[in-house]
Formats: sequence, structure tokens, C-alpha cells
Amino acid sequence: MKLLSELLTSEALPKLYKNEWSMPKVNAQENLEGRTHYVEPSTLRFFNSRIVSALPVSNGAFYKVVESLSLDHNNTKRGFRAVLFDIFGTVVYRPDLDQCFTSTEKANKGFFWWFETFNEYEHYQQAIDGKLKKLENEEGKLSEILQTLCTTEEVTA
Repeated sequence: MKLLSELLTSEALPKLYKNEWSMPKVNAQENLEGRTHYVEPSTLRFFNSRIVSALPVSNGAFYKVVESLSLDHNNTKRGFRAVLFDIFGTVVYRPDLDQCFTSTEKANKGFFWWFETFNEYEHYQQAIDGKLKKLENEEGKLSEILQTLCTTEEVTA
């Protein structure tokens, strides 16, 4: 069976994730740029969040960050959680605030416990099917607009 990362290597899909920088925040921002606002400086600042680790998972088919974030509005209590993104920048795994861990190691352990039961192929089947349906819907709307433009041009000519 082909590796998932090989199947996802296509010009029709976003690039796979890479580990290019030794600084987690820079690595996360570089990899997730244009896919999600999750690790942008303004978002991190708003949520009092810090990226403490960041790396590709499953040969670049997913990207995992571990963040340290404020658990209250006064920033008096902090927690750690792993967050997993697919190649579209969609969050696939992220515990709620009340499920955050007390350390990076515990957040990683919780993530890998969850990841053992996660079906990567099923996730991408559903994600790509959803993208196809969205594109078909957009194609239909664009066809209607084009048809209206063509008939409007004929009437005004």
C-alpha cells in the first residue's frame, strides 16, 4: 500500500509539511502560512499562546504543534495541548481548554494516545470529498453567472 504522503503529493493539493527551522514558532508559521491563522503573531498574542514544539507527522501529511496557552483571561494559569492540522490547515485534533495538560510531554503523550486510533486515510477521504463537493457547487454558481453575463451581453449588443 502506498504511503499516505505519496498519495497526497499532487499539484492539485497543498504541499506536504516539512521541518525546515529549528525554532518551533518559525517552523510552524512557515509551514502553516496561507493555510490557517492559528500561529500568526496576532493570534498567538491574542490568546497568550506560545508554540513550544512543531513538526510534520506522517511524512508531512499532517502538522503538529504543541502550544502553551493561557487557561484564563488573567493569564494566571497555563496549560499545554497538541494541535494537529491536515494539509488544508484544518484542525484535526485539539483538546478543549479544560482538557489541557500540565507539560509538553503530557500533551504529546495524550496526542499520541489519540493518534493511535486515528484513521488518516478516512480523514483525507472525507476532506477531499468535501473539497470536491465545494468545488462542484462553486462551478455551478460560476456557470450560472457566466450564462447570465453572456445573455446580458447579447441583449445589450
